[in-house]
Amino acid sequence: MPIAEGRLLRTPSLPLIWGVNQVWLGQAVAFDDAVALAERHLAKLPFRHLTVDDQRAGALLETRFAAAGWKVDRELTMVLVRAADRVVDTTAVTEAPIAEALELMVRWHREAPAIGESAEADRQLVELWRREWSCRNARLLGVRGRSGQLAAITALYSDQTIAQVEDVYTVPEERGQGFARMLVSRALELAASAAPELTFIVADDRGWPKQLYERLGFEPALRTWSFHRDQAPAR
Repeated sequence: MPIAEGRLLRTPSLPLIWGVNQVWLGQAVAFDDAVALAERHLAKLPFRHLTVDDQRAGALLETRFAAAGWKVDRELTMVLVRAADRVVDTTAVTEAPIAEALELMVRWHREAPAIGESAEADRQLVELWRREWSCRNARLLGVRGRSGQLAAITALYSDQTIAQVEDVYTVPEERGQGFARMLVSRALELAASAAPELTFIVADDRGWPKQLYERLGFEPALRTWSFHRDQAPAR
């Protein structure tokens, strides 16, 4: 829903999920005003969550929100601009069954739970992924590990104009074997067959995967800031 300062995203059926319940600021807003917007529009939720994609405003607000005790995340959108530094064999990459892909996504969440660990949180996350994969016609890709179980996954979204590679994950015990490179490389092969005008991926700006994506041909395009605070339970 549009608001004067950007957009309000609300999904009452998934009240624990930050990404679909947030205030998205599309312009420069002062810290106090940003907090007030979160209080006004997210009053009944157990958290406050804002996303900022104005580059100057995000950089300025990061310090203020961190000092106030909010969790600060910074994501980097990277655009494919050139060929990868080397060619890899992607024959181990197969279509990932939805049920197995969901199991890995839940495991990924539990490594660093963003919305708390509970059966209800897991249920809502699974429902979110199901909806997103269905609505966006996701192509789920996977690699099986030494045990034969699905060990790594990614999703490819493409409408033949814009392609996005998302949710690149490898279970801890199978890391270091190049599965992430295989998966992203295969996703790019599939995307290229539709000749999209733009192909992009989003990475944690503080994490190492962005270095892999640079080697695969992506370059930084813009940053997005997210500011989050859990609310104390009502007494």
